[in-house]
Amino acid sequence: MLKEIEFDNDYINNCMNKINVNLKEYIDTNIMPKYSLNDKGHNKDHINFVLKRAFEISNNYDMNYDILYTSISYHDIACHLNREKHEILSAEIAYNDEFLKQFFSKKELEIIKEAIEDHRASSNNIPRNIYGKILSSADRKVSVKTYLISSLFFGEPDISKVDMEKAIDQSYNHAIKKFGKNGYATNKFYVEDTRYKKFLKDLQYLIDNKEQFDRLAKIVFKEVKEK
Repeated sequence: MLKEIEFDNDYINNCMNKINVNLKEYIDTNIMPKYSLNDKGHNKDHINFVLKRAFEISNNYDMNYDILYTSISYHDIACHLNREKHEILSAEIAYNDEFLKQFFSKKELEIIKEAIEDHRASSNNIPRNIYGKILSSADRKVSVKTYLISSLFFGEPDISKVDMEKAIDQSYNHAIKKFGKNGYATNKFYVEDTRYKKFLKDLQYLIDNKEQFDRLAKIVFKEVKEK
């Protein structure tokens, strides 16, 4: 259950090549460095993971890859400012970005703004456009290891301050609330996603077998701390 997720790198690279070079250069230089201010579950590695997942599950849709890439690149940028309202603040940052105003039309910026605003799994509303549906789906954890890293170090950019036992309890309780059989993210499917279905099955097994959950959580916690 702690295996790293494997992607089709040739397909991912092909999707990346569809993104405008100037747009990508701007985001790489001016936006991605800001993710160092976020906690470990919402840093640059997370954005790169969500991007790969989005490419993977958008395979059967007609996509504007510049819009998709931008929506993903900005979707968690305000996490360090206000975690509870980060989707609203992140959407505002993207919508008011002067470079993006020159690159996209007003209609396209509205699509990006809506996609970012709608991406949270805790939202009671269905995302308003296909980019929001893909972003919301891609933003979900689809491996036990990824979930554990994010939940164990949630909200704390300085991992040296995290207490292992408290973090594991927090992670377990969050798993029940979000991914348990009655969890708020369990039945929200906006696009077909076989990885997510398998992840739910794996994590729900661990929820029912807490000793095994704790054992795997300790392995992941120590691995992250030692890096």
